[in-house]
Amino acid sequence: MQQIDQLAEVCEAGTNVLVIGAANDVGLYRELVRRGVGDYLIKPIAPRQLLDAACNILVDPNAPPMARLICVIGSRGGCGASTIAHNLAWHLGHDFEDEVVLIDMDITFGTAGLAFNVETPQGVHTALADPDRLDAQLLERFLARYDDYVQLLVAPASLEAEEKIYTGALERLLDLVRRRAAFVVMDLPHRWAPWTQQVLLDADEVVLVSTLDLAGLRDTKNLIDRLKAKKGDTAGARLVLNHVGAFKKTELGAKEFETTTGLKAAVTIAHDPALFGTAANNGQMGVEVNAKHRAVEALKQLAITVSGRQPVAKKQSFLAKLLQFTLEPGFGRAPKGKAS
Repeated sequence: MQQIDQLAEVCEAGTNVLVIGAANDVGLYRELVRRGVGDYLIKPIAPRQLLDAACNILVDPNAPPMARLICVIGSRGGCGASTIAHNLAWHLGHDFEDEVVLIDMDITFGTAGLAFNVETPQGVHTALADPDRLDAQLLERFLARYDDYVQLLVAPASLEAEEKIYTGALERLLDLVRRRAAFVVMDLPHRWAPWTQQVLLDADEVVLVSTLDLAGLRDTKNLIDRLKAKKGDTAGARLVLNHVGAFKKTELGAKEFETTTGLKAAVTIAHDPALFGTAANNGQMGVEVNAKHRAVEALKQLAITVSGRQPVAKKQSFLAKLLQFTLEPGFGRAPKGKAS
């Protein structure tokens, strides 16, 4: 404390101080805060924890809120991560009645345009081509609107499209997108590039999708370990076990998967080619095919988990209220002793 006081004597007014120590003591933390210290971190700390602490100290309280960045990535190719990302974006928009932008980062094989049945000659590839010219007005031209809540930056899905994604260009794009929506969902391809690693570290939530096989277990554990090493225990990773039951005789158990990875599954989604196949062929989401399906309920729960919010309570229409009233016990009966 004496050294903190000595430091205060040579610091200009308004200087932000971040202290790193080894003692996990609430009393010490309160005393540091009383002396004007911005935050106190306990060793060992991950690089992302240090960055977050610095950002929290320097944040402008009058700055407009930034969208919650949610990245979805499959531990293995073909595990259904894109389908999860598409449905997650739909639920975030409709369940919270707020703006969502879905970004399809699979330049050559992206499926967001097909999944939502939208066509646009421009998209994420065009937006990243010349980041110096990119502004809010130009971004508006690249976005394809699905409905009142969901907008998309689709991939060209063309083998002629050359994939050149630079971290700086992607940061510029995300900065603009996060200023215009409440949620940004990024569908990341199964590719370990520098930009992929950076966006996973920058994400508020990372959704790891895997199937119950040995390769999926190995790669999911590798991803979780990397995120924890860089972001600490507060890595914000969510595990989704997909296509559960597709290979009942050979697949691993969910408990075994959770024990090995050290992460409890946020949701498990049963293998159901009828639901998701119909949705894909019609350019719809699962909820638009069967709103009461168990997989749809699981996806809705996942949206609540990663949103950090509670969904908006749906208002009943006058007709719905009237119908509910007429169905109540006793409606239409006369009081005892009186004619009906």
